Amino acid sequence: MAGEGRKVTKFFKEVKAEMKKVTWPTKDVLIKYTEVVLAVVIAFTALIFVADSIFSYLLKLVIKA
Repeated sequence: MAGEGRKVTKFFKEVKAEMKKVTWPTKDVLIKYTEVVLAVVIAFTALIFVADSIFSYLLKLVIKA
């Protein structure tokens, strides 16, 4: 059991050391990336909505026939 505690402690020390090596984005870059992600999500949402509407309409035509 004591060995497990040392392993966990070692793990978190290594995580801390690795996190210091990370190059974090600036606030401006982060905002730009967030804008891009939101724009892509909105575009794909609109695309899926249009495709769903078309398929729903076509399915209604097939069911009525």
